[in-house]
Amino acid sequence: MCIRDRLYVVEGSPSPTGASADHRLPIRSSAIEGFARAVAAGVGVAAEGGVDHEWVAPLAKDLKRAGARALVLAGETQPPAVHALAHAINEALGAVGTTVVYTEPGETAGDLSLGELVEEMKAGTVEVLVVTGANPVYAAPADLEFAEALEKVPLRIHHGLSLDETAVQCQWHLPAAHPLESWSDARAIDGTVTLVQPLIAPLYGGLPTHELVAAFVEDSEPKGYEILRGHWREVLGDDDEFETQWSRALHDGVVAGTAFPEKAVAVTPGEWTRSAGHGASGLEIVFRTDPGVYDGRFANLGWLQELPRPLTKLTWDNAALMSPKTAEKLGGFRIEETGAGHVTEVVELRYQGRTVKAPVWILPGHPDDAVTVHLGLGRTRAGRVGDGVGFDAYALRTSDAPWFGGGLEVERTGETAPLAC
Repeated sequence: MCIRDRLYVVEGSPSPTGASADHRLPIRSSAIEGFARAVAAGVGVAAEGGVDHEWVAPLAKDLKRAGARALVLAGETQPPAVHALAHAINEALGAVGTTVVYTEPGETAGDLSLGELVEEMKAGTVEVLVVTGANPVYAAPADLEFAEALEKVPLRIHHGLSLDETAVQCQWHLPAAHPLESWSDARAIDGTVTLVQPLIAPLYGGLPTHELVAAFVEDSEPKGYEILRGHWREVLGDDDEFETQWSRALHDGVVAGTAFPEKAVAVTPGEWTRSAGHGASGLEIVFRTDPGVYDGRFANLGWLQELPRPLTKLTWDNAALMSPKTAEKLGGFRIEETGAGHVTEVVELRYQGRTVKAPVWILPGHPDDAVTVHLGLGRTRAGRVGDGVGFDAYALRTSDAPWFGGGLEVERTGETAPLAC
């Protein structure tokens, strides 16, 4: 008997996965929880607050028919309740332990959130702040006002590959070694550790992260290789077998026996079973990382700026994406094709008291009553290639709505802008 896979995708912003689906339902991001509750109830989960939709019954029927061979995934931009519902559906279908395997989570850096750190900075209790591998002046939620809080820290040290937006607000900038110049280790999603070996010696005297931390906590100045090897000597045991295990790990690329053990879990009732509402009011704004430059860290790479974005085919820019119906509701927008590209109208996006200007791009298949903006552009200290490309959507993003929220206002400006499609 031939069994054919079937892919259903319910999404709040168009994606390559949705474009490849057998069945795709574009709905607002805030409406996905109500839909998930209805599907969960359809397969026997005690979830309240489901919103009926013509998709629910056939989808639930397909899931129950597939049973343990089915898999429900929740997008990373969805709230915890949707993830809990996805876990509950997988358990109800019998997929846990077969299709779905749980392990212990990896180690975390600590319990102090970025918001709590900012409050301490504003209160003047942070005397020294070292920022490594991050650019919070650019990417932190706008409502935290990280840049203003940073000015209250007496000693500010930045460690990174470039003089970015955060670096220029610090007294010290320590050039970082590139990952291809550094010894390190990393964990895969299943916990397996891989040893990261440099391909070249640092070209410009950059400082690897391990050596930076060691400089603060140790009297000596060990090199990255010594730090890494010393750590794994403690983990694997300082005996005659260590050299063999170390050489084998370098050869194989992974440290044997480091995968997390499987863990038996069960869904327990909680707040996730009760609905907190049925979607945001008014026009919805949706935030997504840019498919080319991600969160902005790759903005100075020309070939990624030149890369046509999936579905829109836009390059060297981001735009306010909306459906044809939404554009019509807002009065209709004019996009003219020219010999050099396209010319579109510019709008002002207003959200929670903050505004940015963005060119409009009408995208069929986009959910109605929602606007998607991509993060990672609008940089001011990316470098020669990345500076001034696109608009900064981080200026609208807040800590209470990191991925979507209601209440967006769109105002015409009378201006136009060219887009390369």
